[in-house]
Amino acid sequence: MSIQNEVYILLQLGLILLTGYLFGNLAEWMKLPRVSGYILAGVLMSPSLLGVIDKNFLESSDLLTHASLSVITFLIGSSLTLKKLRTLGKKILFITIGEAELAFITVSVAVGIFLVLFEGESLTTAVAVALLFGSLASPTDPASTLAVMHQYKARGPLTTTILGVTALDDITGIINFTVGYSLAISLLGAGLSLTASLGSLLYQVFGAVLLGVIGGASMHLLGKFAQERKEIVTLTFGVLFIVFSVAKTAGVDELLATMTTGIALVNMTHDNERFREPLENYIEDILFTAFFVVGSAYLELKVLIEHFPLILLYVGSRFAGKYVGSYLGGHVSEAPENVKKYIAFALFPQGGIVIGLALLASQNDALREYASTLVNVVIGSTVIHELIGPILSRFALFKAGEIKTTL
Repeated sequence: MSIQNEVYILLQLGLILLTGYLFGNLAEWMKLPRVSGYILAGVLMSPSLLGVIDKNFLESSDLLTHASLSVITFLIGSSLTLKKLRTLGKKILFITIGEAELAFITVSVAVGIFLVLFEGESLTTAVAVALLFGSLASPTDPASTLAVMHQYKARGPLTTTILGVTALDDITGIINFTVGYSLAISLLGAGLSLTASLGSLLYQVFGAVLLGVIGGASMHLLGKFAQERKEIVTLTFGVLFIVFSVAKTAGVDELLATMTTGIALVNMTHDNERFREPLENYIEDILFTAFFVVGSAYLELKVLIEHFPLILLYVGSRFAGKYVGSYLGGHVSEAPENVKKYIAFALFPQGGIVIGLALLASQNDALREYASTLVNVVIGSTVIHELIGPILSRFALFKAGEIKTTL
């Protein structure tokens, strides 16, 4: 790589961080989540619009995507202790399973039918791509909902339930992604039988869990020798990058491995905040700014317009699954009526990790043909989710009587 190219990459990174920072502040000023600003910045700077971010830069940004996802999934995992699981209770568990799995099913079915009837895809291809879209439907972005809660000082059963569900939602989503992604690759790439596909899936899941436990145990043991925050950050990044790399090389799920590293660590040590705090306070913002701006820059207006009906179908079928699933889960667990009726509106926002999951899936050779459609539909739907999400969250909390304000 020439010096000129190195300088150009640094210039691109500088513009990405600065623009992301400015647009994040703008979004916050407009009472929107900062991630909405990052996404808007990435879309505007994309090669298909202003062209500030170079296409060649995007094609070589896998390292940034993998590093960011390692940290994101670790932080998700490290927030889940066995004590918290016991505290959340059956209401939150049943609602989470209901809304996550019904969203997976409704999106898979809707997209599959759409691809067969309107796109002329074969049944095998339609099922594979539909499973991939369905696997991305489960996660919820809690950032905008939490911002609304804090802004209006919401209190009550719905607020408490939302906090519990969002604590489990991303974990359920990653497991669903592991299942859907593995089956999609098997159907499109290797053409494996159902038995072989399930065997591959079990290997990916259990291999990732084992690797994550080893990673968490290693971090716990080595952490005993780390006294300062900078040492903790170095140790955390070192272990996470090794776990991610080994997982990718071994053919097990990378995200489940790094997430399990966080789960294992937080349940091995009582002093888990010393690992989380430095990342959340000093590293997270710079990493996430770059990650979301770059991820959103993959948006192609031509592809977005071409697949706009699919975007609307994805958003609509996802919300339908969330609503029916959360209502059924609440009914089975005897949750309050206001929780059953309104929690799905607070679970509408989606962004963050889903963009990363879509980018990760698009890098697989078996999915190259569908990569552009997948990424653009996910980013397009994320824009809708993040813009409408805060409004629906406020509506839900207001209707449940947990914020004292007028709409």
